[in-house]
Amino acid sequence: MKKTAEPVGIGGRFVKFFASIKLTVVLLLVLAATSVIGTLIPQNQSPAVYVRAFGEVFSRLLFGLGFFDLYHSWWFQTLLVLLTLNIVVCSLDRLKVVGKIVFQANPKYRPARFNNAPRSEVALPRGALFVKERAEALVMSRYRHVHVAPEGKGYTIFGERWRWTRLGVYVVHLSVVMLLLGGLVGSLFGFDGFVQIPEGEGVQMVQLRNSHETI
Repeated sequence: MKKTAEPVGIGGRFVKFFASIKLTVVLLLVLAATSVIGTLIPQNQSPAVYVRAFGEVFSRLLFGLGFFDLYHSWWFQTLLVLLTLNIVVCSLDRLKVVGKIVFQANPKYRPARFNNAPRSEVALPRGALFVKERAEALVMSRYRHVHVAPEGKGYTIFGERWRWTRLGVYVVHLSVVMLLLGGLVGSLFGFDGFVQIPEGEGVQMVQLRNSHETI
């Protein structure tokens, strides 16, 4: 059995850690659990509200852990950063292999890929060469990359198109990264406030929700 080479150096261990799908699953589960907690516990209320709901000791513990302003807590922001790094590193690590498939000029035909594919056999009244010429012309008219190879007593004609669709998953990954970055920016610099704007007038001050501070 061939042994897989272990990552060398800090960079190799960094890539191995953040390219793990297991890490993605763990981070998503933790973020989901904390988001549920943030939904169940009212956010940014006055201390008296939390003391009445949880008691003085437990409310101090939850306040110290940042559960009363969960989406601005340092550990929630850390989770967002870790998940962003995980998706970026994981995508780049696999993009190297996909890029070789998508951007190669002459794709190689590997018969083993089709060993388990459904197939049927028919009798040819005119011989394999005649059918090969007609089939090759048909495949070339519909597919961009065509490969013809002799196989046994006949020929194999391989056609391929739309290889670029393998990049679709990375577009989805990019959109998730943008969402995470947006959430991180909102967590670091965002605020929750309200203001009344009479019709036809304007205001320059916004009062933060559940506090007397104005911006």
